[in-house]
Parts: sequence; structure tokens; C-alpha cells
Amino acid sequence: MHPIQAQLLGVTPLKLKAQYSKDSDVDDAHQTDLSPVPLVLSEQLQNDILRATLQDALEVVQGEHIIFAGNSLQLPEAKLNAEQKKQLWRVICDANSK
Repeated sequence: MHPIQAQLLGVTPLKLKAQYSKDSDVDDAHQTDLSPVPLVLSEQLQNDILRATLQDALEVVQGEHIIFAGNSLQLPEAKLNAEQKKQLWRVICDANSK
């Protein structure tokens, strides 16, 4: 649609997030930001998670939400508050019950 017609009709253009954009203008610096950042947990927490998940090794990366899939665990940060710990154990328990 032509911009003048869109303005007359009150239609606002939508833009895709950079990760979905097909433009070649996306810089490489933004691409590297999307790669997972490994987290280093305390030894006690790491051992407890390994014991609960029945895993020998586990890749822990930083992410927005707590997600456990295969041998990968995504956590918001290395130090978790009480609510985040409850959610972590809920996620692990749900994954083990499947």
C-alpha cells in the first residue's frame, strides 16, 4: 500500500523484529547477541540440579524464562531468588514426570 493511502486510512506499518527480518542490513553484532550466554552456577546448585534431572552433564545458559529441554537448562541468571527456585524445581519435576 502506498504511504499516502495508508496515512489516509489510518493504517500503521508493521515492522518485524530484527531476528525475523529478511533484510541484509542486520549487523553481525546483533547476531552474536542472540547466541546463548553460558551461566556458571554454584557447585551446590549445579549438583542438586544434576541429581534431580538424572543427568551427568548439563548445559546452563542465560535466557528470559526457566526452560529445561534435553541436556540444556535456561535460567534468567546464575543467582536465583526464592520464586525462581520454586519455578526451577517445578519445571524439572514436570520434565521428569513426562
